[in-house]
Formats: sequence, C-alpha cells, structure tokens
Amino acid sequence: MGRVCGRLRAVAVGLIACVALVPAFGGRGCAVAAPAAADTAKADTVKTDAASAIDSARRRVAGGDLSGAIEELAVYVAAHPKQLEPARYLGDLYYRASNVSAAESTYRAILKFAPDDRETHDRLGGIYAAQDRSDDAIAQFQASLPFASAYGHLVDVHRRIGDLPQFERSYREAADSAPFDAGAQYALGAVLRAEHRPSDAVQYLVRALNLSPRSCQTLSELGNAYLDLHEGDRAIGVLQRCLSMEPDDYPALVNLSSAYLEEGRDGDALPVVQHATRERPDQPEALVNLGYIEDDLGRWQNAMSYYLRAIALDPLDRDAYVDLGYDYSVHRLYALAEAALLKGLSVSPNDGRLHYLLASTYADQGKRDLARAEYKRAAQSDEPEVARAANHDLVTFGG
Repeated sequence: MGRVCGRLRAVAVGLIACVALVPAFGGRGCAVAAPAAADTAKADTVKTDAASAIDSARRRVAGGDLSGAIEELAVYVAAHPKQLEPARYLGDLYYRASNVSAAESTYRAILKFAPDDRETHDRLGGIYAAQDRSDDAIAQFQASLPFASAYGHLVDVHRRIGDLPQFERSYREAADSAPFDAGAQYALGAVLRAEHRPSDAVQYLVRALNLSPRSCQTLSELGNAYLDLHEGDRAIGVLQRCLSMEPDDYPALVNLSSAYLEEGRDGDALPVVQHATRERPDQPEALVNLGYIEDDLGRWQNAMSYYLRAIALDPLDRDAYVDLGYDYSVHRLYALAEAALLKGLSVSPNDGRLHYLLASTYADQGKRDLARAEYKRAAQSDEPEVARAANHDLVTFGG
C-alpha cells in the first residue's frame, strides 16, 4: 500500500501573526500603542511574567503532562485575568484536552477585554465549526481576518453549507476591482489554495508579493501553494526568503522542512525541523516531519513515537493520525492502524486521506465491503489527487 498521493506534508496552521489588511498589508504583527515612559518597567515585568508562565506550561505539555500544564496555567490566568497570551494558551490546552466548554468559556472571556484579538476569534470559530454552528463559526472567522488560517476555515464552512461559489465570487470581485491592493490579492489566493486550486492561487499570491515583497505571510502561503504543485525548488526559494527576514518563523520552518522532504533532501530538512521544535516544542507539526525522517531511515518504531507525541500534544491534529495509521498498516498491525485512522476520522470526519488509508487497510485484510465503502468516501474528497487515487483503486477493487 503506497502512501496516498505522495507525502502528507505537516503544514503549520493558525500560527502566523495578524497583519493589517489595508492599506499597509506588508507588516507583521498587530500594531499597539507603546507604553508611556513611566510605565515601561511595569509593562516589561508583566511581559516577562506572562512569558514565563507560558514557557512553564509548554515544558509540561512537551513532557506529556497536559493536565499539569492546564492546572498550573489556570492558576496564573485566574490571578492575571487580562493578560491575553496566557489566557489564549490556556484555552488551547483545554481544547487539546477535549474540554470544549472550558475552551469556549476561556476564549469568550478573552474577547470581553480584547474584542479585536484575531487569533482568539479564529480559535472560537473552530469550536463553533466543530459543533456545526455555521453562522457563529463564520462570524468568528470573519472577525479573525486576515489571520492566515481563517481563509481555509471559511472555505470549509461555506462548502459545508453549499454557498462556496458565492463566497469565492465576493473575494474575486474584491481582488479584480482593486488590482493594486496586496491584501485583496492575498485573500483571494488564500481562498483558492484552500479550495485545492494551487495554480490559480499562485497567480494572486504572486501579485500580492509583488505589491508587498516583505510580507512573510504571503511568502509562506506562496511556498505552500508551490508545495501543493510539487514544485519543491520554488517552494524552498520563497520560504528561505521569508526566513531570511524572520529566521524563527515556525510555519516557515516547518514548511521549508516539508519542501526539503518532498525533494528527498532529508539531510537539509533535519536541522530546519529541529529548529522548529526548539521554537515551538508544544506544537505537533514539526514532530510529524521528524517522524517522517525516521521513516525514511527505516526506523519506523522511532517514527511512530514522534507521531504519538504529536497526537499527545494536539489530539485534534489529523496529520499524525495519517502517518501513524500508514505505518501500522504497512507493518501489518491492522487493529492498531484501524484504531488510529478511525480516531483521526473522529477529529476530521470528511478527510479524504484518512478514508483512503482506512480503505486500503481494510482491503489488505480482505474486508471488501468496508474497503469499498471507504474508497467511495475518499472519492468524494475535495483534494483532487486523493479523489483520483480513490476512484482508480475503487475500479481496480471491483467498484
């Protein structure tokens, strides 16, 4: 059983800082007023305390102590109820622990004192989308724009409710009516990439980059589009350009390592992905790529340990389930493969890659009816390569 449609790249989502959409699209981060001179020392102390609390919680998470991290950070947040980043990270930890109600309450509390925080709107939208509260999810994702992951989330919700063509049309009209607006070009490019139309996305992302050549967000999205097209050299070039400006950018580091892996350059990928794990030891994407490198070296038990660590860090991240299920299946550990893939589908029920791998796992065991049903589900994937592979195998399997 081959890995479906090439390697599953672990692409960082939702970690790119917000930017001003118009008129100054190119900057990174959200502009805030500088503290008055008399308050500088106090502000620096608050920042240090918050960073220390987050770092301590991250170390616990990286060490496998999610409940301890939540308990420790909850005490800090209760004592500092208007510090944004510790509270947001606490909400993330609740979500990872599948305590959705606590995560929602935490995010909503943040928005009471920081109503314009795009990252929190994006996270809250994710909760509502998982609960099929489409209108609420759309409202939150719209409030999070131009936060990078929001475009993909909006595409998913609008596809689900059946008005994706109208949604895309509004972005196309905005881009075509303002050809010198970098933000409008980027937004349409991001929407088209989320629709798995990377060739069309590149056209608009290149326009955005020409208008705002120092936008790391645009460079990272363009690199991803080139990866979607299997143009590894181009992806490497634009991602290196981003990292030349922001060398510790976690999404760019993960995606550059993915580009190297796609080109078979595991030796180049390893130090990049190790850098990414140092920057964000609490995030799963870099661990998935480390696991892939171990797979390439034939050390599949080590690879699975990385995938399991990634799942422990974020039980809602689908990528680790794909590679873990694949490894179990090729080593004929079918019960474990089925369990991993079904758990992944509980997180991402419409994911074509997971359905495809589950179908192949069933087929390898001679479970023909189950395999046929999963191939049919995979054939409905919005990823063209997955749908083609599933349709081909369905015919071969006897439809």
